Amino acid sequence: MNSEHYLIHGLADLIMSIGQDAFIDKLVYLLRSNASFDDYVVLIYHPDYKPVVLSSSFANDEWALWERYLNGAYLLSPFYDFCTKGGEGFVSLADIAPDDFYSSAYFKEYFESSHLVDEVGLVVQANDHASYLLSLGRTKALSTFNTRVSQKLQALFPVLNSLVKMHDNYHELPKRASHRNIKDYVLNFGEGILTPREKEVMQFLIRGYSSKESARSLQISYETERVHRKNIYAKLAVNSQKELLGKIFDDIVNIPHS
Repeated sequence: MNSEHYLIHGLADLIMSIGQDAFIDKLVYLLRSNASFDDYVVLIYHPDYKPVVLSSSFANDEWALWERYLNGAYLLSPFYDFCTKGGEGFVSLADIAPDDFYSSAYFKEYFESSHLVDEVGLVVQANDHASYLLSLGRTKALSTFNTRVSQKLQALFPVLNSLVKMHDNYHELPKRASHRNIKDYVLNFGEGILTPREKEVMQFLIRGYSSKESARSLQISYETERVHRKNIYAKLAVNSQKELLGKIFDDIVNIPHS
C-alpha cells in the first residue's frame, strides 16, 4: 500500500470517528503516517479559560515542566498568542515567534528543556472562540521539518481544518477553569510601580521581543525603549529577564481562579 492509500484510509477512518473520543488519537495517527515527529500535544486554548490538554506523548517526568506552563506561562507563548488572535493553519514556531524569542529567558525556561529542534502546529478555530492546537515536535533524533513535509502538511490543512470543526460541533468540550485572575495578574504586573508605557515595554520584553522590534511596535525610538527597560529592571529590583520572569511566575500558583 503506497502513501496515498494510507492517506485516503486514514482520512476515511478520521471521518468515521467525528464526534467520538477516538477522533484526536486518529488525527495524530494520520499526521504521524505523513510526517515523522517525536513528541506531540493536543490542547485547546481560549481567551477566557486555562488550556486543556486533550492528548500528549509526554512521559511522567516531563509533566513538571508542563504543569508550570499550564499554570500561567502559556500566556506568553507564541502559539497561544497566534491562536487567541484568530490564527489558523499549519505554522512553525519560528514563523510566529518574536524576533528575539530563541535568546529570551522565556524560551530557555519553558521551551529549551524540551530538546526540540523544530516545532509546528496545526491551529483550528472552533466554536465559542476556542482554538485547537496540535503541536508536533522534532528532537535531535530527527532533522527539522523540510520544505517537502511542510508543503504536505499545508496541503492537508483545508481538509483537517474542516474535519476538526465538524468534530467540535458534535463533541462537547471538557470543563475548563477561568483564568481571568491569572491573565489580569500577568498583564498588569508592575501596576502602581511602572508607568503605563513601561508596562507595555515589559510585555514585549518578557515575550522575547528585541528592543528594536518593541520600539517599532510601540512607535517609539530605540533609545527610549532601552531607557524604559532600564527603568523596569530598577523599579522591580531585578537584573535580568530570567529574574523578571521568576518574579512574575513564582507566586502565580497561589492566585485563585475565577
